[in-house]
Amino acid sequence: MKNHSVRLALSWALVVVLLGYGVVQTLITAAKLFQ
Repeated sequence: MKNHSVRLALSWALVVVLLGYGVVQTLITAAKLFQ
């Protein structure tokens, strides 16, 4: 059971990182457009 929860936490961490990366890229692009 513990191994499953660890894998679940890693999956969520990966999703959060990807979402955060996408948001950062969007903000950088927007900043370049609005300058």
